[in-house]
Amino acid sequence: MSVLTNKHVLVVGDENTQIFNLERSLEAYGVTIHTTSCDSVSSELLEENKIDIVLLNHLHDGHTCVDMLSKLRSLDLSHALPIFALVEDVEDKIESVLALGVADYITPSEDVHSIIQKMKVIFGEGDNFSGSTAIDITPIHNATSTKGIRVYVVEDDPLLRNLLSLRLEKSSFPYEFSGDGRQAIDSMKQFKPDVIILDLMLPGKSGFEVLSEIKSDNDLKDIPVIVFSNRDGQEDKRKAKELGAAGFYVKAMTDLSELIKTIEDIAK
Repeated sequence: MSVLTNKHVLVVGDENTQIFNLERSLEAYGVTIHTTSCDSVSSELLEENKIDIVLLNHLHDGHTCVDMLSKLRSLDLSHALPIFALVEDVEDKIESVLALGVADYITPSEDVHSIIQKMKVIFGEGDNFSGSTAIDITPIHNATSTKGIRVYVVEDDPLLRNLLSLRLEKSSFPYEFSGDGRQAIDSMKQFKPDVIILDLMLPGKSGFEVLSEIKSDNDLKDIPVIVFSNRDGQEDKRKAKELGAAGFYVKAMTDLSELIKTIEDIAK
């Protein structure tokens, strides 16, 4: 039995060929497919149908779907609800949909197997965040023992915070989270972390701005920072390296076991 068996997926928007093929493949895993439009999404619909994932066709986006995404972020649901968005493989389109709080994006050229694998990860099959690889761009070390490594995480996505907290607790790492770039620096100074994990897409202040402030602060500049990104762009990697990041991980295929090992290695 797959982790997808008996799950409920809500498809929002037009059903193109890619989504149709994905629906048929998901049904083969025992997934129940529900369909609706952006203006019909409500907390009642989600709860009554026990929706586990929302898949939004955002190729022909409009204000109604943008409003729907904003509304979903504010709903008081009984469980975390990851949202996947199908979006054009264009930089500004991807940035816009990530800023709206989706867990991951899908491009028109992405194959069905890859999308299903991302969904499996959400429900715990494999030990990944959700799709690419970790790249060590600046090896940084300090003198801290690996026992009780203090980890400060700046991440606004509740699903990723949940996955991270489970793994950090399992590894006996004291940790603290911030979901907003504006308050992160002051909180870091109070927490005194050994390692910082930093998202790039944050409300209030970008991850690059936070990273620049960390490396300009006398109390924080020597703490290794692992950058997280939903995108695998060379420009982001270059900029993170120039600002002093210890590593750059693409969330979609980040292995949590590997992440813990990286934290231990850079905190030695």
